[in-house]
Amino acid sequence: MASRVRGVLPRPSELLMSRPTTRAASVDEAHETVAGIFCEHNLAPIERREVNMTLRSVHDGGVGIQTLDYGEAVRIGVGGGLQGFYLVQIPLRGRATMEVGHALVESSPDVATVPPIDRSFAMRWDAGVPTLICYVSLERLRAVARAVYGVDVERLQLGLHLRLDTPAGADFLSALLSHHEVLDRATADGEYARKLSADLLLARLLGAVDNSVSRALDAWTSAEQVRVTPGDALVRRFEEAIESGAALGESVLEIAEGLGVPLRTLQSHVRAVNGSTPTAMLRGAQLRRARELLENADPLRETVTSIAQQAGFTHLGRFSTEYRRHFAESPTDTLRRS
Repeated sequence: MASRVRGVLPRPSELLMSRPTTRAASVDEAHETVAGIFCEHNLAPIERREVNMTLRSVHDGGVGIQTLDYGEAVRIGVGGGLQGFYLVQIPLRGRATMEVGHALVESSPDVATVPPIDRSFAMRWDAGVPTLICYVSLERLRAVARAVYGVDVERLQLGLHLRLDTPAGADFLSALLSHHEVLDRATADGEYARKLSADLLLARLLGAVDNSVSRALDAWTSAEQVRVTPGDALVRRFEEAIESGAALGESVLEIAEGLGVPLRTLQSHVRAVNGSTPTAMLRGAQLRRARELLENADPLRETVTSIAQQAGFTHLGRFSTEYRRHFAESPTDTLRRS
């Protein structure tokens, strides 16, 4: 049995607190609301005639996060699959099941269900099972998969479940909760931060769930072996690219694509040369970019928060901590001197 590696899931009341709560007391009203966000489906209470649904939702750039609780035990059926998007469904407490053909997936706070996009399925949610849902458009996921694997991705299929009690599952959950924070406080000047956060979330999803591309490339069970030297050309090119990439608001995926290599190849080279990761190296370039912006800012017109978002940071508290560790002063002190 896999060891538990993640922390406690948040309570439903702690999620999407800035978003309005939609409520529905009738099956028809609940069906209409949920169908408007996801797709057409059949909704039927199991024990009572009606439901007590609560829903919070936010979408941005093909990625969304929802909290959904029907309040009563229900059965949900979707004919033909989800088609244009994937969902990762995490019960925050309790259990649910999903049937796909002869397969039965039992989900819990340790196991998320991933409904198929091309096959009919049916789900049973017990009463009192609030669920955290990650929505990902197929087009957006394909774009990230192309950058991660370095191949054209015409047919991308995900496995039917995702274990959250593994290191890769814990990484995905951490990225999901971080992206939740970004979307929940979305501002007009935070577009770069939201894009970086979404790219990381989808890359972590592909690393955590069994999928057709990783199996085809034999990447699911074996890591790519590389032979590098201290002067590795790919790492040197990446080091040169990240400074301009940080200034242009590029993500690691976009920089890797510009270098003409899959993300997993870049990760292997960077790890072998200096024991770091492309994400950590880009974060250093973002810190340097933030310092440059702070030093040249007008403290009467700009704030630390707006500059952190321009530099691609999604969490002000973590940005301030990293900035102080890197430069031995707070970003506020730098801004005041400008």
